[in-house]
Amino acid sequence: MAVQPWPGPGWDPLGDLLLIKQEMSRLFENLQSQGAGGAQSAEGAWTPPADVCETKTDLRIQVELPGITVRQIRIEVAESILTIRAERPPDPSFRREQVKQIECRHGVFIRRLTLPPLVDPDGIRATCRDGVLEIRLPKRAESQPRKVPIEPA
Repeated sequence: MAVQPWPGPGWDPLGDLLLIKQEMSRLFENLQSQGAGGAQSAEGAWTPPADVCETKTDLRIQVELPGITVRQIRIEVAESILTIRAERPPDPSFRREQVKQIECRHGVFIRRLTLPPLVDPDGIRATCRDGVLEIRLPKRAESQPRKVPIEPA
């Protein structure tokens, strides 16, 4: 279990409930993808780990995709849903009769993330370097905090 920092002042219990809901959905997706006897589900065979970070100007998502080329990755945005889709084929040099142990996941994966309303979908940018996909989701200008000047009376 990961250690989480103390929420401190400004703690948002509703935001935490949303995070719990998202994590539970991800866990159920993982269970479905493993299925009985290791069968693949329609949603994919595996789920790569992802980190999400928020700054004043954007959200940043990093997804670990070792062994996957940029040509194998597809990113789509539709109706406030960001979908990341890719496939990692099994190593063709591993012949079935020679395999003793397989721990590295392969096959199709689909990861869907619901975008908050503050994200500007037209400004989304993605890069992939050293097996790490980074997606930057800029916040809308109107969602940025701004100082309101006080006029003299």
